[in-house]
Amino acid sequence: MTGYDHLLAETIGFTAARDMDEHDRDVVTSIIQTRVPDVSRYVTGGARGGDACIGYFLYATRPRAEHVVIVPANRSQVDPWWETVIRRGGAVTVIQMPEDTTYADRNQRIVEESDALVGFPAYPENDVRSQRSGTWQTIRMAQRAETLSQWHCAKPPYAGRIEKYIETRHQPI
Repeated sequence: MTGYDHLLAETIGFTAARDMDEHDRDVVTSIIQTRVPDVSRYVTGGARGGDACIGYFLYATRPRAEHVVIVPANRSQVDPWWETVIRRGGAVTVIQMPEDTTYADRNQRIVEESDALVGFPAYPENDVRSQRSGTWQTIRMAQRAETLSQWHCAKPPYAGRIEKYIETRHQPI
């Protein structure tokens, strides 16, 4: 992997578009299976669509890791998938953002809680449909923090970029 930067990570955060159909979810979960290593902790955002898909998928496929969901103060776009998991005795840590915070604050918290970030926007950043994208906002925050690992569009044209490969000391159990 010469020529590429690497991130040493034990916590991987995720950001994803809310508008995802079954095919988009298949794209996202396939990329996670093949390009995201096992680590000890995963952080997701708690919104409907991509956040919920990723959070539940990671919980189901990597059950020994710690799973953290950061829930925005404005719960109008939240899919509380974790509530069923907790009722069944599963372990998911839920961090509720304070009342006076915004989605941008929640996005910053995801970046701060993560050693590496993987993003799944619906479309490329320069696409007009991405103008108000919280997913792209989070990706840019991770770029500034130098923790962005990669991003992959969930919808055609399926653009993407690996900025830094993720390395881990974590040994799968």
